[in-house]
Amino acid sequence: MEYRFFPGRLRFRDHILRDKDIRDAAIEVVKIICPSAEITYTEATSGILATYPVNSIDVEKLKPLLPLLLEIEPKIRFYNQSKKEAVLAGIEKIKVKVKAENKYL
Repeated sequence: MEYRFFPGRLRFRDHILRDKDIRDAAIEVVKIICPSAEITYTEATSGILATYPVNSIDVEKLKPLLPLLLEIEPKIRFYNQSKKEAVLAGIEKIKVKVKAENKYL
């Protein structure tokens, strides 16, 4: 997966995002982290762009999510349909952690 980040913009692209269930789950987590984010999906690039007010997210507080992201990254990198449930379960773990901690704003 390709990630590009700078304050106020987060873009990620990967063919896995063409799967509506996975895309919707990922977008849901972003919306929980930053409810004011404007999120767009581009089918041609399989990319999601989230724009948000620069001071609305404390990036340092996102670092605890990194181990959970790294846990599903190999499944994303070598994705096939048989890994869909594992990827969705990994995204769900991230969502649960985000909701439990509720400290990103």
